[in-house]
Amino acid sequence: MSASRTLRILSYNTHVCIRASNQSESWKNIWQHVLPSQGKIATLEKISRFIRSFDMVGLQESDAGSLRSNFMNQTKYMARLGGFEFWADQVNRDWIFARHSMGFLSRYKIDSVSRHQLPGKIPGRGLMIARLAFGGEPLAFAVSHLSLGPRDRIRQANYIGDLIRDIGCKTILMGDFNCGSDSREIAAIVKKTGLRPAGINIPTYPSWRPQRDIDHFLVSDGIIIKKAHVFDFTMSDHLPLAIEAVIPAKGAIAA
Repeated sequence: MSASRTLRILSYNTHVCIRASNQSESWKNIWQHVLPSQGKIATLEKISRFIRSFDMVGLQESDAGSLRSNFMNQTKYMARLGGFEFWADQVNRDWIFARHSMGFLSRYKIDSVSRHQLPGKIPGRGLMIARLAFGGEPLAFAVSHLSLGPRDRIRQANYIGDLIRDIGCKTILMGDFNCGSDSREIAAIVKKTGLRPAGINIPTYPSWRPQRDIDHFLVSDGIIIKKAHVFDFTMSDHLPLAIEAVIPAKGAIAA
């Protein structure tokens, strides 16, 4: 029987690699959301060094190669610089000046990826599900980024719940949900899927004075969370959120 495995997993809204270590810097760099800059490359390199210690990374607000990123696929470059052999991305809005995307980086082989557009008044939010195998047992990693509006978010949460309920294997859901751990949206996902939050009330936004817990991990029963915490790494307007998750070996009984 294969031994249980502990994975270090990160979820990070990278803000398209636009540095935002304080509110003033965030406003000063707002033009970089549509135009390229050398600063984004320097930030991308710093993020890539930071993520090297993780096994899997879910990215939100990446760019898949447009004017604002010098036509560089930021997820691909972070995978290469961070030493991740396997990666996948999903484009949610495809414009010339901005290709809004999410990403998933892995040190383990990705067996399959499914990509889903979430419902909403303004299109452009998504859910990406990557399936891997550990000790002969499938495990799904889902990355998502929900809307700012509460009415759209509850629709999206129910849609995500339906998709994850039908996956048929243990799942780790991560991302920027734009709502707190005590929200209706999180409750809807939990009710439909049986997933449970890996941490409660862990503020990640804004990075320079975190007050809102809008980045989350939710995990299936049987996955043991040893630790959930944020890092004081202010390259984005969000702080990165990480967990250490024990994936029990096939046939093992979780403690």
